[in-house]
Amino acid sequence: MTTPKIAIYGTGQYALEAVRIIAEKGWEIVAAYNRAGAKVGRDLGELAELSAPMGIVIEDCETADYSASGANIAIHSVNDRLEYNWPAYERLIGAGINIICHGGESYFPWGSRPDLAEKLDPMLKSAGVSFTGVGIWDYSRIWSGLIAAGSASKLDGLVHRTLTNGDAAGLDIFRFIGGGLTQKEFEERTQGTMSGLYRTVPHQVLWALGLDVTAVEEELEPVLHDEPVYSSSLDAYIEPGTCLGSRVTTRVTTREGITALSINELRSLRPGETEHTIWEVRGKPATEIRVERKDSLHSSSACMVNRIPDVLAAEPGIQVISKLGPPRPQRLGSSANA
Repeated sequence: MTTPKIAIYGTGQYALEAVRIIAEKGWEIVAAYNRAGAKVGRDLGELAELSAPMGIVIEDCETADYSASGANIAIHSVNDRLEYNWPAYERLIGAGINIICHGGESYFPWGSRPDLAEKLDPMLKSAGVSFTGVGIWDYSRIWSGLIAAGSASKLDGLVHRTLTNGDAAGLDIFRFIGGGLTQKEFEERTQGTMSGLYRTVPHQVLWALGLDVTAVEEELEPVLHDEPVYSSSLDAYIEPGTCLGSRVTTRVTTREGITALSINELRSLRPGETEHTIWEVRGKPATEIRVERKDSLHSSSACMVNRIPDVLAAEPGIQVISKLGPPRPQRLGSSANA
């Protein structure tokens, strides 16, 4: 297996957590890139608060020489949208660098943006590199759904219910999901920002099961509560009538008649609630798999790091995680080609 030479593209919280995991494993980071600003010119190890500098100076992503880095794989964590990330993809692909992308649309480009997938896939194949969307959805949403479905002798449908702590990733993400907004503000701001992301989860699961998906319908609405709920992002209580966050409901139908219903809530948690995902099998036997997500930040970053050997070994082109097999931990201190 190819020895990873890793580039970090985007140095937000998920990337820096990945840097800490990679450093602990003893794998090699050869470059780091960020948009122009205060992070450019800093040592990556210092920014990640490691015990010592890494000797990797963060470069301006628009002016860096990617071919000079020697990287064969990049962890890209900038934005959920493929179109926004497109210039970065072109830079990395042009330098012959495989891509692990942390972003909602990247998990299943054929479902989220088929127009861009049709452009991206031949670009990757021409350059001889692969692209995979990876993060906490890997095990907690997609592979848990496939495993649940695999228990059935007769599958009529799947139901996916999830609760994500909207406060876990900070104020910007909390606002992104509609937290703290009035219902009018939610309608004005959130429809365009949230749409099209979570619908790809049940779509990919049914597609990976070999079913012919004929329709994917999505509905977005605010989550309200009749009592005040504390938000750590706001450091204040959200009053009744104000949005705690978003609920995304997706209905997927197939030519075979097997359906999926997905109900995803991203919001401030009420007392006693925990972040989790559930897959329920409608069929024989009735089965339910529940995943409790104790540390979403670390899990997201660990999934990206654990997938490095899989992505390096994958065929060129878009390679979705449902085709790469279930995620596996990589041994601490081990070489990825051991």
